[in-house]
Amino acid sequence: MNALKTIKCRVVTTVIPALFILLCPGVLKAADIPSVRDVIKGKAPVPTIEELSGGKVKIGDLIDRNNVDLVKAYLDPGTYEMVKRGLVLRMSAMNRPPERLVSRYFREATERNRGKAVMDENGTVYYEKIGTPWPGGLPYSEPKTGMEVMANIKYGRVWDEWRTDPNEILFVNSAGKPYKKYMFKQDYIKCTTRTKVPPLGAIKGCENIMWKRVSVITYPLVVKGLGQYTVRYYDDAKNYDTGFAYLPNLKKTMRVSATTWQDNIAGSDLTYGDGFGLQEPYSYWKFRLLGIKYMLAPWEPDLSFDFIDARGRISKNITYDVGRKFVRAGWAILPFHIVEAIPTIRHIYGKKVFYCQAWPYWPTYVPVALADMYDRQMKLWKSWVPIRGREVRSKGETLFGTGIGLVYDFQADHMSQFWLRMLVNQMGYKPGDITLRKLVQTGR
Repeated sequence: MNALKTIKCRVVTTVIPALFILLCPGVLKAADIPSVRDVIKGKAPVPTIEELSGGKVKIGDLIDRNNVDLVKAYLDPGTYEMVKRGLVLRMSAMNRPPERLVSRYFREATERNRGKAVMDENGTVYYEKIGTPWPGGLPYSEPKTGMEVMANIKYGRVWDEWRTDPNEILFVNSAGKPYKKYMFKQDYIKCTTRTKVPPLGAIKGCENIMWKRVSVITYPLVVKGLGQYTVRYYDDAKNYDTGFAYLPNLKKTMRVSATTWQDNIAGSDLTYGDGFGLQEPYSYWKFRLLGIKYMLAPWEPDLSFDFIDARGRISKNITYDVGRKFVRAGWAILPFHIVEAIPTIRHIYGKKVFYCQAWPYWPTYVPVALADMYDRQMKLWKSWVPIRGREVRSKGETLFGTGIGLVYDFQADHMSQFWLRMLVNQMGYKPGDITLRKLVQTGR
């Protein structure tokens, strides 16, 4: 009798899980979940949150403060805390393979230059020997240190030309009510690490420059025309940026100090040094690679609508939570490198933690997908969440996209939203097109 019971028990414990897997084909057994490193090496597709959770969380589910612990293991501390304060996450999946995320020319440059990156003590990347600028592509497709991850952020940007127009900053108070707005446009040209727009590699005579930018406010009228011209150098440990501001009311330009990294941008929660995740000289920071893991991040390149149109109108398809404070978006599982950054100079931050997408899941615009910023008492202060939306591609290349940058101050309960419409590699800029003269002409 006992033997019969044992046989029945074995049948039940064997058959029922098998039937569950057959009836729920989207659920993988834990043993079948590919490792992060296998996904990075292209041996397996990135799993979904449904597969990682064993079916407890499904694609399309909404995650709020009541059920956030179901996905806590895949969230950074900042996002987890925002959910506790009212942010709602819609579970999504990355349905595009890497070859439909990264432009073909950048993938080819990465493979062509694999293993040829060398780095000096300040994190400046060169090609084969110190002094030769990196020609383009990702310097470290399998980074082993925090500095190598951050070198990818700085020297592995996909675009050669980048225009954001319009670019809207919306200020939202603790009640979720927008109370102030700025609109501006930006034009960038990379002078080195160029992989698409001729001349490739470096522009002759500009080998010491990383990129140049003109940024001009277009709204409100009282500050329309106010702008900046900025030059960032290839080795910013030796040469800080060169900057000029144009004051339209006075019709004058003035030199802008290169040491204003810790000042905020137009009164927002984002500092100048927070751009692209971190754009201060790397010599100001000490980096430590904390690990590599699956995490949830907002990225939906196949979204059916643009976040913002050419006239600066925000889509009515957007869903908000807590008034207009939090933007609801689709969050998908992706592989991430996690890097802790500690400042080596006196700084407003005690540390930053960056969550950087791993190759080959490399975005065209901003590779840092999440960033948590801590004050000098090591309390969570701010989180930066770039939301990547619809991307338009042609012949294997990304041409256009829209995005939202959320910068939330936990201590002030204040949100700054950056709404961007982005065009890449289609303007045909020359170095002479992005200059102080261009700033003045645009400002007038």
